[in-house]
Amino acid sequence: MALTLLLTAVGFLYYSQTSREVKETAAGILEAVVDLKVTVIADWRKELLEDASVLTANPINALRIVPFLEQDPKVSKADAEIQGWLGSVAAAKGFMSAVLFDAEGRPRLSTKSFEAAAGNLARENINRILSEKRPFLSDFHRAADIGLGIHVDLYAPIFSKGAAGQIAGVFLFRVDPEEFLYPFLRSWPAPSRTAESYLVRRDGEGVLFLSGLRRRPDAPLDYRLPAGSPIIPGLKPGEENDRRVEGTDYRGVRVLAIADPIPDTPWLLVAQEDLAVILRPLLARISTFASMVFVLCFGIGALLLFWIKRREARHFKARYETEHERLALVRHFEYLHKYANDVVFLTDRDHLLIEVNDRALMVYGYSREEFLGLHIPDLRPVDARSDFASQLQEAENTGSLIYETLHRKKSGDIFPVEVSLRIIDIGGARFHQAIIRDISERKKSEQRIIDALREKEVLLREIHHRVKNNMQVISSLLRLQAAKFSDKEVREAFQESQERIKSMALVHEKLYGTKDLSTVDFSDYVKTLASTVFDSHMVSNRIVLQLDLEKTFLDINAAVPCGLILNELVLNALKHAFPPGRTGKIQIELREKEEGMIRLTVRDDGIGLPARIDPATADTLGFQIISLLAKQLDGRIDIRREAGTAMILRFSPPRYAIRI
Repeated sequence: MALTLLLTAVGFLYYSQTSREVKETAAGILEAVVDLKVTVIADWRKELLEDASVLTANPINALRIVPFLEQDPKVSKADAEIQGWLGSVAAAKGFMSAVLFDAEGRPRLSTKSFEAAAGNLARENINRILSEKRPFLSDFHRAADIGLGIHVDLYAPIFSKGAAGQIAGVFLFRVDPEEFLYPFLRSWPAPSRTAESYLVRRDGEGVLFLSGLRRRPDAPLDYRLPAGSPIIPGLKPGEENDRRVEGTDYRGVRVLAIADPIPDTPWLLVAQEDLAVILRPLLARISTFASMVFVLCFGIGALLLFWIKRREARHFKARYETEHERLALVRHFEYLHKYANDVVFLTDRDHLLIEVNDRALMVYGYSREEFLGLHIPDLRPVDARSDFASQLQEAENTGSLIYETLHRKKSGDIFPVEVSLRIIDIGGARFHQAIIRDISERKKSEQRIIDALREKEVLLREIHHRVKNNMQVISSLLRLQAAKFSDKEVREAFQESQERIKSMALVHEKLYGTKDLSTVDFSDYVKTLASTVFDSHMVSNRIVLQLDLEKTFLDINAAVPCGLILNELVLNALKHAFPPGRTGKIQIELREKEEGMIRLTVRDDGIGLPARIDPATADTLGFQIISLLAKQLDGRIDIRREAGTAMILRFSPPRYAIRI
């Protein structure tokens, strides 16, 4: 009887523990499903709003749609081309339909004739768009006044060509949730008879279902539960939502559910599965366990006497084997301790040596008897004893410590060592065990490496210094040669070559002056180069230089071509963007984006680059240099012709293999 009660208690404890584990596993699966579906739905909404933003920014708005909307609707006729374009957009994006409204909220075009009427809710949302002036995605709703079923509306404002921020009209696209959202909610990663997910939101004091249910396909916008009705705990009106809940669902069935809000919406995603289904495999195992209890009780009774007779024999055998293993382990440890390649010391709390291995006798030159009369500080030279107390205290606090210090042999020779100190307990007493390794050769190798690096650093600095000086000599020769010509174009060509050489020389000058010879502070380089170019052209009285630079470091392989491109862009702006007498400004921006992408922008508010000129195909030397160097950097040059000209260089700094 006692055994039966014991097994019953064990079975109950097993069921309690295992059921918690099974629920945890099921909850983990539900959480993964909820996280996935919340992310997908949030991305779906984001993609729709991004589509609306793209339509708002579409150039066709200013060319065709705004002029059409500005016409008097009483006399203007529907534009078949605009209507065809609107229909193609709706078809490409999978929208139910599309309607074009003017700024007064009047429908002007529609892909379906019955939608000439806007609907009451659409009118309210159009007024909201006219006020907020940004794309908007509505909640689930029906437009019964115009005969439409459940859908969501996507609104995209259309801005006028003249006044900034003035809205000329609104695109309305109706999105059918049955195209993607509802089928996605009904899907489940694995076959299940009870698992489901659905959307709800609060509706006054109750909860409104926004999507279909497994047992109620007609639930969307028609099925709601008032306050106090059976529903998953945590979704009751007035209560905070719990992510993981266990309670009664809309059918009155006990379920395990995960509820999580959809970002930027009043929607709540719920994923659930019946507890009976979750626990069914466990209940089957418990039933099998109960059947085995009877058989087990009978078998245990028969074996109990035999077990008692054998117990003492097994006990003594186990003790013998344990003692034998312990003695073998002790002998093995003693062997390792005695013949280890490192020095091993054992000291008491007063730092007196009480045991050393054979390696210590060889390294230090003391006999065992001499060692056992020494304290650990006696093995250090006088000037290396000051930090002994702090090192020992740190080892006491943490239980172990690895550090480096100096030791002295019996002959007086001093050598560096690495000490691995550990606090050990033997028979209730605390001792210090130190494993000591001679690191003389390692220190010599480290010093050789340091000396070699210093020699290399001196050599690199001298190389950068001489390259800079040689480039300055070349620049001076070009200046002297240019003085012999009277032709203005020839002199300008020589001056541009001088400035290109100066931009390269400046990289070596910056490297010569830095501690890290491998990279250049490119933001400081841009500031110096731009100021030098401005000073050489003496335009500071009418052209302002503005710098917005992030701290960015480039190696010489990227800094030289990037500097030459910057030099050409600034020279081009100074020479061509500002005719004599015109004032303005040149802005230089330097940004380092994620994953190491560099963006260098040179922007001016001058007369602008003519549309007929394409830097990629221009035959001028400056643009040819820019295109070739951009390809060398595996980058690209973009042009913006708004309020002047902006030239944008984007590239990822190349990763060159180390050269030996």
